[in-house]
Amino acid sequence: MRQRLMMLVFLLPASGLKIKILNRLGHRIHPTARIGICWVQAVERFEIDEGVQIGNFNAFRYLKLVKIGKGSRIVMFNWFLGGSGFEPGAVDHGALRTLRMGEHAHIISMHYVDCGGGVIMEDHSWITGIRSTVLTHAFDPQNGGLILEPVTLEKAAAIATNCTVLPGVTIGEGALLAAGSTAWTRQQVAAAHLHGGVPARRLAPIEIEASLYDRHRYQG
Repeated sequence: MRQRLMMLVFLLPASGLKIKILNRLGHRIHPTARIGICWVQAVERFEIDEGVQIGNFNAFRYLKLVKIGKGSRIVMFNWFLGGSGFEPGAVDHGALRTLRMGEHAHIISMHYVDCGGGVIMEDHSWITGIRSTVLTHAFDPQNGGLILEPVTLEKAAAIATNCTVLPGVTIGEGALLAAGSTAWTRQQVAAAHLHGGVPARRLAPIEIEASLYDRHRYQG
């Protein structure tokens, strides 16, 4: 009954009343957060901090935890799925079926994010543009069975448009994965470097000015 009621509440337009009802249903959502019309199915808990914005038409399914830090945002038409975390033999090291975003982290629009193994976005990290795919599960061609490992974006890391990121990848602090690139399973993308290609390789050092991470410079 709780899940069905929660599903209906998330389909309501953004409002203070919506947040109050969701808090009564066991979530922890700051009153200044704004949550649009979203499809939410079988998500155990949302923890949403001050100033978070979740736009319309995002889908969250089969997740244990969605935790979003102060000032972060998810724009529109994104899919967040945790079903792969139910695979037989899956070991939970604390990240299984979770989406964790630090402060001022951003996911723009039309991305597919598999959170079965866990997705961790540290402060000021970005999934930009459109149509990137983040996978935390894959077939293991050497040992058989399933690779189920979290994807991590360290502080100020960025994934450009139309990228593919495979299980176990870490995008290092201040690194940029160029448009159309693929980070292979368990790749460690070096901090403060531009990586690009299929598979992605290190191209050049890069330093992104802190002011470029401020979302307000792109508004109005």
